[in-house]
Amino acid sequence: MVSLVTQMLDLHQSLAAEGVPHAKAVLQRRIEATDRQIDALVYELYGLTDAEIAVVEQEGAKGLEHEGAK
Repeated sequence: MVSLVTQMLDLHQSLAAEGVPHAKAVLQRRIEATDRQIDALVYELYGLTDAEIAVVEQEGAKGLEHEGAK
């Protein structure tokens, strides 16, 4: 988990410094993939069922929609 978080921090730093749109898109996809890996580890750590994971992800999506409305 620690290595994934470190990777995530490095990716965000690279994204902030990148100026080429295609390279930014590639970095963004890597960030999203790393985020999914971290999520999966957290779900496993807490022993969440598929139903519980669905609720967490649905609530997370609602939170993102709300943030976008600001």
